[in-house]
Amino acid sequence: MNIALGAAKALERLHLQVNPSIIHRDIKSDNILLCLDFEPKVSDFGSAKIAPAGGAGSGQVGTFGYMAPEVAFCKSLSIRSDIYSFGVVLLELITGRKAMDSKRQDEEQHLASWVRFLFLAIYLTLFYFLFSLFNCLPRYLTL
Repeated sequence: MNIALGAAKALERLHLQVNPSIIHRDIKSDNILLCLDFEPKVSDFGSAKIAPAGGAGSGQVGTFGYMAPEVAFCKSLSIRSDIYSFGVVLLELITGRKAMDSKRQDEEQHLASWVRFLFLAIYLTLFYFLFSLFNCLPRYLTL
């Protein structure tokens, strides 16, 4: 988790402590390098861009699988795009899976979509369980 924390601090510096803010535009696990003491360093600033004054700009740069949906479809770019990409890096750390894995089944190839589907399935299962429990509860309380 020290790697994730160090990378998050680097993004915080780029987004909040530098004036004007910088959008990296290609945050991915391959661009987080480790020193000998496992200190993370964010690298590859070739596609970095100064954040627009209004908060959002345009331009599509990044790696599919890490790219935020609004960047991929609408070409809308903001600091939030880097945050989405960092979230995918965290999912890689937690699950041990790649952001894009063409060797998996179609519905499991894109990590962010797979996790979204998984959370939805868990949510619906929990909702169904709680709904069933609360429907049965009044019968047991009146006995």
